[in-house]
Amino acid sequence: MAKQKVLLFEMPFSVDDPLLVKPSIGIERVRLQGRRHSFSMDITLLDTPDHRLLRAGVVLAHRVVDGLGQWYLDAPTWTPWLPANATHDMGAAGDLPQMYASLVRPFRRRASLGPVAAVTCLRRQWQLLDADAEVLATLRDDQLTIQRGGLIMARYRELTLTAHEGRTSREQRNHLTETLLALGATRVDQFPTLTERIGAPATGLTDFRGPVELSPDADFEHFVSWLFARRLDRIMRADLALRSGQDDDLDHLREELVSLHRELRSLSFALEPVWRAEVEKHIEVVLTSLPGRTVHQLGDEYFGVIDALVLGVRAPKIGDLSGHRASDVLSQQAVAAATILFDRALSLTLTAGDDRWAATLASAQQLHSMAATDRAVFGKAAKRTEKALDECLELLRRCQLPPGSAQPAIDMTWDAATAFQEGRHYERRRQECMANRRVFVDAWPGLEERMRRNRKMS
Repeated sequence: MAKQKVLLFEMPFSVDDPLLVKPSIGIERVRLQGRRHSFSMDITLLDTPDHRLLRAGVVLAHRVVDGLGQWYLDAPTWTPWLPANATHDMGAAGDLPQMYASLVRPFRRRASLGPVAAVTCLRRQWQLLDADAEVLATLRDDQLTIQRGGLIMARYRELTLTAHEGRTSREQRNHLTETLLALGATRVDQFPTLTERIGAPATGLTDFRGPVELSPDADFEHFVSWLFARRLDRIMRADLALRSGQDDDLDHLREELVSLHRELRSLSFALEPVWRAEVEKHIEVVLTSLPGRTVHQLGDEYFGVIDALVLGVRAPKIGDLSGHRASDVLSQQAVAAATILFDRALSLTLTAGDDRWAATLASAQQLHSMAATDRAVFGKAAKRTEKALDECLELLRRCQLPPGSAQPAIDMTWDAATAFQEGRHYERRRQECMANRRVFVDAWPGLEERMRRNRKMS
């Protein structure tokens, strides 16, 4: 196959068609190509009012090509989950295909979709022929008009000249280039994207920037933003894998939501309480409703979580700690949480009240969440603390009486045999709990020593 040289030009919209024929150098005539290459197309771009799809690199449109309607979805930066340059013939109802609607849902979330711009494209493609009717080059001429709100916002014209280097001479290529430049064309390396042509707000920052490398000297605001960006990226990947059919295990998405819930709890000392409580409530509702559902059935609470994460990445709600070094803030908070756990655990005895055992468990859970979050900053030391806390948590969970078993249940309709059996069950639970508490009290000094050594908590 002959090598091709592609030259791009921006041409004034109203300039007449260029006259490129020059028999003296072998360019004998031009030929307009047929409907496959020369056509008119009306495009209606669909997006949210703040252009969330376009900002994320997702183009969703309705196109009419020579009178035939089709849906169009193009998201090359989101492959393999979303397609690039995909079309779907419009049905009789004219509704957006269910698959397309589901794939773009995490990007639009709770915002409505509607037309945001109209693009009219008149494309003509010419072949330049020699005396033997061999094709020397092709010239594609795209004349585009952009309308928003019924008003013409921009008109532009893009020319793409493709010369077959094995067939065209340098003189012929120079003639074609000079002719276009003489008509006011400007040579460019690439054309602006459709998003750039449309302008703001489509050119704004994407909601899904993904996690960048975290600097060891990052301040706390950058750390929290990085943490949320990483979690948002993982949630989107798990979500889109389900929507595209590449994964059928909803547990992967569930795990990401559980991890987010843990991270929110670990940062409870810094996050704005009302904001954090609302996000946690959304997560809990979603986790409760997941069994028996598909990703396509997730509702407003789930998309509220993604909305909150998007805002959390842009401007974490962390108050006065934002400018402090992240490692200092996290270390101080870990030491404070560990001190509470150590004090509570050390004071536990076999006769301590159930509420004190429950409070110690809550302290261990908080420190465990903090260690998991701190892993990005403290690495192996935080991981070792997590492992020590895994053992601590397992022991403490066994030391808790089951809900409703703090005292024997009493039902006045029981006969003597039933009452006796219930009493035995209660006593057995108490004895098991006491035995587990004895194990914890004996094991605690070693667990404490491991945690102090791992994180240098003195």
